[in-house]
Amino acid sequence: MTEDERPSGPGVHYRWRAPRPLGYGQADSMALFVAAPLLTAAALSLAGVVGGADTQFRWPGPTLLLLVVASLTLIASIQLSYHARLFLYSHDDLVSWLSSEYVDSHKIPLWKKQKEDQQRWQKYNKPAVVCFNAGTVLLGLGIAAALVPPDGGRQALWRWTAAVVVLVATVADGVWVTYLQLRVAEPPSALLRTLRRITRRS
Repeated sequence: MTEDERPSGPGVHYRWRAPRPLGYGQADSMALFVAAPLLTAAALSLAGVVGGADTQFRWPGPTLLLLVVASLTLIASIQLSYHARLFLYSHDDLVSWLSSEYVDSHKIPLWKKQKEDQQRWQKYNKPAVVCFNAGTVLLGLGIAAALVPPDGGRQALWRWTAAVVVLVATVADGVWVTYLQLRVAEPPSALLRTLRRITRRS
């Protein structure tokens, strides 16, 4: 999930690390620090409704479990992402924080440290993204289950229709995030290299 970025200066033959795509860090922050808390609040709010009016739902127990697990998974994504972001910074960040003179005089140790920290960011950020994606899918399934009308309930047709719409959208979301994970986080070249290593070992 990172690519190399050549630092400025004559005769420099090493590269600073950068996320790949370059906007991955900012996009990641928007999803895990803005969307995830809002989705967690929605999941817990709906869980409270289901727990307090179980006769209005066809499957109150499984629905409540889905919503609670979704909220916990989303919370896990926030915690993992928060820890991961401690290790994500660029060369320009170092210059801003430490001054260009300090960075120039300590370029090699800072470059090594930044490379190690990028690996730590990947280590924690990847499960954070997986938890966020799993949480959104579980939340969608919980909402679909909550919309299914109980036996003899009113507006059964409308509730069934809404449940099917949410279910279809949730499945589409699951397919889409899986595709993005394979395409963006693990580009085809990386997958090919992994397959080659496995083939050589066997």
